[in-house]
Amino acid sequence: MDFQLKDKLVVVTGSTGDGIGVAIAKEFAKLGATVVVNGRKQESLDATVEQLQEFGTVIGVAGDVGSLDGVNKFIKDIEAVEESVGTPVECLINNVGIFHSQDFVDIPDDKWMDYYQINTMSGVRLSRHFLPKMLERDSGRIIFISSECGLRPLPNMLAYGVSKTSQIALARGLSEMTKGTKVTVNSVLPGPTMTGGIISYMKDFGEQNGFNSLDKAVSGYFAEHETTSLLQRFLDPSEIANVVVFLSSPLASGINGAAQHVDGGIVRHI
Repeated sequence: MDFQLKDKLVVVTGSTGDGIGVAIAKEFAKLGATVVVNGRKQESLDATVEQLQEFGTVIGVAGDVGSLDGVNKFIKDIEAVEESVGTPVECLINNVGIFHSQDFVDIPDDKWMDYYQINTMSGVRLSRHFLPKMLERDSGRIIFISSECGLRPLPNMLAYGVSKTSQIALARGLSEMTKGTKVTVNSVLPGPTMTGGIISYMKDFGEQNGFNSLDKAVSGYFAEHETTSLLQRFLDPSEIANVVVFLSSPLASGINGAAQHVDGGIVRHI
């Protein structure tokens, strides 16, 4: 299947390490897109570019998109990339985000503001710059990587959940601005996903609960803590990435303003 993304310029924020962002960048690169990966630390950014360059054209742009000054600098750097490759940003993937598990009463105001600045305002500021340009040329995609926690807020992750709910609302609101155009804005809601940090957590969980393998630890964890999951396992980051590249392609032109679940059925509703 031709996703018609060859030579399109794609920006994926928060795309270093071993999480969903780098998986998204990898899939775009494999499909022939020119992909900008982003992270705050140059060392990890360089490692990601080296890791992905065998799959296609990948450009690293360092920057802290969780602050106003950082976003302004990042935008200038992206404009330089646009001039260098001779094409505008076609797809903006707002993936950067933070999360922690912490009791509600123990989350101070400054931590709430961190969630808001990084998880929500990064997408606000970048969309404010790129959406008008997409509308002007009648072409483009903006996707927010939210979470099923945006619909199923957990008491030990309330600040995270609230920030993810705001992303869903933001994406839907921005989509209303695209009426009658070929631009779309959607959110993607991943469920629990097997990243490097989760692997370490599952190993500890297995040791503490007498499971002698990672697979058994995962099964035990889902049986006890994620009973509504229909998959009864963690998603692989590539499963999220596959949905994102589809929504970013012209093949998904009929999907706009949607909150697309990729959660293994963990949210129990129709």
